[in-house]
Amino acid sequence: MTMLGTPQHLIKRFFVSVFDQGYDKGIESNLLALLNGREKSLYYSQPRMDRLHSLRNAKSVIEETQTGYDNSLVVAAALHDVGKAEANLGVFGRVFATVLHGILPIEILESWNTKEGFRKNTYHYCFHSERGAALLEEAGSIPIVVTWARQHHNKQPDGAMTAEIFALLKRADQK
Repeated sequence: MTMLGTPQHLIKRFFVSVFDQGYDKGIESNLLALLNGREKSLYYSQPRMDRLHSLRNAKSVIEETQTGYDNSLVVAAALHDVGKAEANLGVFGRVFATVLHGILPIEILESWNTKEGFRKNTYHYCFHSERGAALLEEAGSIPIVVTWARQHHNKQPDGAMTAEIFALLKRADQK
């Protein structure tokens, strides 16, 4: 299991979540046109704060590759966190889950998959990369979308995508 993000990234996400900046309707419209029906369901299953994050990531990829962005990279950037939806944790629940992720042994967190309530939700949050990749595979997403969902907390690409694409998507996720 990889870390959920750098402390700076997590702090930024916290404040963005608390001080909601609103939707970019144009980016959302463009994104929805790229998604298949099951991917749209996954997008809408996310809490508002994650949909906002999805749109910021999609916008970043579009802006950084202005001369002809790859639709698959926009989708990958936007849907990488869909696994968090099953956690059903609010902002403060996520903060607490992140703290637990940092201090508890991995074996304890993994065992919470069989529990109920907050422990089960914490498990889903901490392992959202793996779950998101599985959900995207089930939704018929293309391989780069599934791969990015699985790898977005890695520090380096594992060979399933180029270093250039990995870096582009990583920069988008830091916005």
